[in-house]
Amino acid sequence: MNNKHEQGHGGEQNKATLLFVDDEELIVKLLSMLFRNGYNVLTATSGKEALKLLAGNQVDVLVSDQRMPGMAGIDLLREARRVSPGTTPILLTGYSDLMAIVGSINEGEVFRFLSKPWNDTEIRQTIADAVTAARATQSANNKAKTAPPATVAADEAPTVLLIDDHPGNLQAMVGVLAGKHRIRTANSIPAALGALERDEDIGVIITEIRVGNADMMEFLRLLKQHYPVITTIMLTEASDANQMIELINQAQIFRFATKPMRRSLFQDAVDSAIEKYQTLKNNPALAAARYSVKGGRDNEDASPLAKDIKRSLRSRLKAFFGVR
Repeated sequence: MNNKHEQGHGGEQNKATLLFVDDEELIVKLLSMLFRNGYNVLTATSGKEALKLLAGNQVDVLVSDQRMPGMAGIDLLREARRVSPGTTPILLTGYSDLMAIVGSINEGEVFRFLSKPWNDTEIRQTIADAVTAARATQSANNKAKTAPPATVAADEAPTVLLIDDHPGNLQAMVGVLAGKHRIRTANSIPAALGALERDEDIGVIITEIRVGNADMMEFLRLLKQHYPVITTIMLTEASDANQMIELINQAQIFRFATKPMRRSLFQDAVDSAIEKYQTLKNNPALAAARYSVKGGRDNEDASPLAKDIKRSLRSRLKAFFGVR
């Protein structure tokens, strides 16, 4: 298939550029038709074609299918981060491929997952959000090129909060991180909120999907909604692909670390999360555009958990967003 570059009316330079990649020509044609009036649209039917387009164009948003011959979507996202770091990636898939999902988060830093068949209203809003994130990322990257290298003193590094109701798991994580990072531990959501209220320097959270009888999804979603600067590593024995997709789409998890824990990989994940936290702390606009999540479906601001989170984070909210 020949690569296409279709421009919206007028071809204004400030129009965002989208790149859709799928080995099914019908899919990219449908997506092109849906978006060509408001965006500059590029299409490709292979990862190899897509990388050429990324190298030759400023692409704001990359939407790629996962299962393609020659180069899978996750491999494309990984290369796209290297070739075009200002591009926001979205993975489009009709399959619940667990390893691809983990890889797309840990290696491709996927912004959102979209399923086939897609909902037109949902995909339009997701693309609009991704464009906003891309522009914020590009602005931050440009500032980073001209700014002197940032150094972080040991006493300015963020605290890492470990949440787990199994003492042995907490002990194992402390054993890996002690001496290199400041650490707090919690064995429940109330204990975690207490730690967040006492220590305003907490910047990285490491938790299980479930802690005791509590599902951490709402906690993490509300936390990210009100404080997108914080970064989260999810420890999991990973068996539910749909749950992982929801953790990205609803809570913007930064990394997944599989169990049993491998010391070097776990340490690398924590180091990456701390580096990301520092970047977002210095760029609140980037945090709000790229890593925040929208309000929940059931008016969570009325829930006791939401009220507890707002109370525990009141100083942070005031500092970053003017919330009183």
